[in-house]
Amino acid sequence: MNKDSTLDKIVSSIALFCIGLCFVVWADQVTEWIAILFGIIALIYAIVKLITFLRLAPERRTTLLLLYVILSFAAGVLLVSRASFIKEAISFVIGIYIILTSSIQLLNVSDFRRRTKSHAGSYLWPAIGIVVGILCVTGQFIVPNELARLTGLVMMVYAAVYLTGFLTFSRNKNTISKAIKDTPKIREGEIVKEKKK
Repeated sequence: MNKDSTLDKIVSSIALFCIGLCFVVWADQVTEWIAILFGIIALIYAIVKLITFLRLAPERRTTLLLLYVILSFAAGVLLVSRASFIKEAISFVIGIYIILTSSIQLLNVSDFRRRTKSHAGSYLWPAIGIVVGILCVTGQFIVPNELARLTGLVMMVYAAVYLTGFLTFSRNKNTISKAIKDTPKIREGEIVKEKKK
């Protein structure tokens, strides 16, 4: 293992850890940047499709292609200009969904408990779901931000584990190499002789 590859691995691990840290600390800004990036991609896609649409002969132009252009352009403009609103809207929709599904589950548990007399702990997860849903609806729990934080934590843990493992291996590589060299090599004929004995 040469020094260049060792340095590359160390630098890439540190860079990944720093990116993960940015995701955790500045989750709100990171999600907005990602939304803006997707918006720019959608706008570029809309422009490319519009050029394709205009280059086609009039009889080959379809309403579906024009619809793709309009939808992509609208999505791009919304994502670029209203990134924070999009995040809150997504959290609101997810919050409503969680509240509805948890409420249905809670009613089912209540009905099941009346018939079977199951323990009170069955109410725990639906109740937690309703609380999380309310937090999402009120804007206390922004889902894209929390996903960004979770992604950042995963990146940081992965970078730390990878770097620790790599440095440990680098320190012990001489011992491992010596152990491999000291292991006696068995030739094919020797294996056959052992079996005959």
